[in-house]
Amino acid sequence: MKTTYRILILLVVLSFTACKEKSVPESTLPQLPLTIYSSSIHVITLYVNTTDIEKPDVNSYADFGQTGISNEDYTTYVRKGDIVIWKGVSTTDSMDVVNITSINHHSGAKFFGKNMLKGNDGDPEVVVGVVAKDSEMVDGTLAREEKYTLKFTVMNNGTKRNGTFQIDPVLKAYR
Repeated sequence: MKTTYRILILLVVLSFTACKEKSVPESTLPQLPLTIYSSSIHVITLYVNTTDIEKPDVNSYADFGQTGISNEDYTTYVRKGDIVIWKGVSTTDSMDVVNITSINHHSGAKFFGKNMLKGNDGDPEVVVGVVAKDSEMVDGTLAREEKYTLKFTVMNNGTKRNGTFQIDPVLKAYR
């Protein structure tokens, strides 16, 4: 315990020493009143029964781990500056891969400022987006919700299964 305490004190002293020699011009400091929002990272995991998934009944084989809520009503709350990561996981075979290939704007506000976010071409493929705005005027109404289509593929033992699947969840801005 004493060692941990001593290390923490050393780190604090070194931080003050390192910062002591640097000065920041007063004109660059933020003026009050100042509102600071911390960004959050949201990891949205799609759980897929990769052994049995079939079209068109995707919702029977894939979900976000929720109970009592449909995939279409599954909602993630975001703020401007938040990072959203969509990833997929097989619930039936650890060797199968779920690739999230794109997130496509369907309706409402465009929180990411564009119609489509593409996957990273990784293995497994994921999609990452940074929330650019938390509301937008749509048809004369302030929209604080975005309906989107999540597109994904499933690889069983290296073979693509039944093409591309899709689910339509929701993003909402904090109020």
